[in-house]
Amino acid sequence: MRWFAALAVTVFGCSSTVQTAPPLPQEAGVADGAAVVADASAGGVTYNKDVAPIIQARCQTCHTEGGIAPFALTTYLHARNMAGAIVEETSAKRMPPWGAHDTGECTPPLPWQNDERLTEAQIATIKAWSDTGMAEGNPADLPVATPPTKIELATPNIELVPTSTYTPIGSKDQFRCFVLDPKITERQYLNGSYFIPGNPKIVHHALLFSDPNRQSLKKASVGESYDCFGGPGISSNALLGAWAPGSRPSEFPPDAGTPIEPNTLFVMQVHYHPHAGVMAPDSTKVQLRYTASTPTYFGYALLQGNYQSDATISGTGLMSGPDDPTKGVAFEIPAGTTAHTETMVFTVPEKIGGFATPPLHLSGIGAHMHYVGVDEKIWVERKDGTSQCLLQEPRWDFNWQRSYSYDAAFDKLPILNPGDKVKMRCTYNNTLDNLAVAGALKQQGLTAPQNVKLGETTLDEMCLGAFQVLFKLF
Repeated sequence: MRWFAALAVTVFGCSSTVQTAPPLPQEAGVADGAAVVADASAGGVTYNKDVAPIIQARCQTCHTEGGIAPFALTTYLHARNMAGAIVEETSAKRMPPWGAHDTGECTPPLPWQNDERLTEAQIATIKAWSDTGMAEGNPADLPVATPPTKIELATPNIELVPTSTYTPIGSKDQFRCFVLDPKITERQYLNGSYFIPGNPKIVHHALLFSDPNRQSLKKASVGESYDCFGGPGISSNALLGAWAPGSRPSEFPPDAGTPIEPNTLFVMQVHYHPHAGVMAPDSTKVQLRYTASTPTYFGYALLQGNYQSDATISGTGLMSGPDDPTKGVAFEIPAGTTAHTETMVFTVPEKIGGFATPPLHLSGIGAHMHYVGVDEKIWVERKDGTSQCLLQEPRWDFNWQRSYSYDAAFDKLPILNPGDKVKMRCTYNNTLDNLAVAGALKQQGLTAPQNVKLGETTLDEMCLGAFQVLFKLF
């Protein structure tokens, strides 16, 4: 996709799939709202006083009865029985799920909002509790149980859902578009969005497109659906929202939004990935929030990547790689390769719509690959010769995708100027050592890795970045 070819308020982020990836460098834990509850060297660590507050704050969103995690962690017995796994996963920093890490080649310019990682002290506390006998402790020290946080958009103005459910047929990937009418009578500014999959076992991802010319009505009536591999099949189809497993709500700052004109329809494209005989119907819905008044900043999120043209010639697109043919460039990941790389480059244009491109303040960023991916790094090379790393996910997990928002005021955010080159390097492991690849092949009845090319289905690959940008309206 070219810059501004599509507008996307995009968040990518659920299972415990483990992939083979470069080892995660050691880094300092990140302080967050949870208290650092114990000094592991002091001894006397108990579940009620020291461990339960950590689990309650950082684990119980998923690890509850009936939650998306494979087991609950709501009682002392739960935690004691799973202590070994808890120590292993937290010490390796695989849990809580969080992809953005400092590495030897990437230090993001700012801290992240809502950082869910445990601090080093919290990790040490959990290990000390396990090593010293897993004492339960004084019942009076146990924090009051609180309901797990429900993942949804705060204060949505509208929730849209198709009038008819849809049940995929067969076992192949399917793309279905649903026509939705937000009944907008005056210009609105979209400030936040979130998708709630009706059947998360088969919903691979969901996208929301704008249809200001109401062309989708030629394909289906409002609330109904049509097949739409590759896109909604309409012109002026700006991408407004996206969801993938593990996503959180996508939100701009309160005083920013994407303009939506009156009478605009929305088209929600859902990518279904049926497997293991799961044929239950789906009714995915989307929550939307508008600004209360005209905002100070335009907010857009841009999907960039998956662009096949030769960047070594055009300056934009796919760079030449290690397994390219003799002439030209190609996106192909050979079977059996453990550290294959593909690199995309995009140049911020000098003009947008005939007007000089303003400074683009980068408020959030995310990565996206499929099952073969293991590491993605995104950085910017500026016209002045400086370079800045924006994000690296050194242990990519397709099942835990999300975007990451910088924790800073507007004037402190990284800026992308015309002529700056944004680069994405995606690393892939196309072997059975990558358990995600092994699982995906098993779903298709295959036993050996296949050559993988650029494409939209789950067993194809991508190299994408999602960039949430702000610029002043006036």
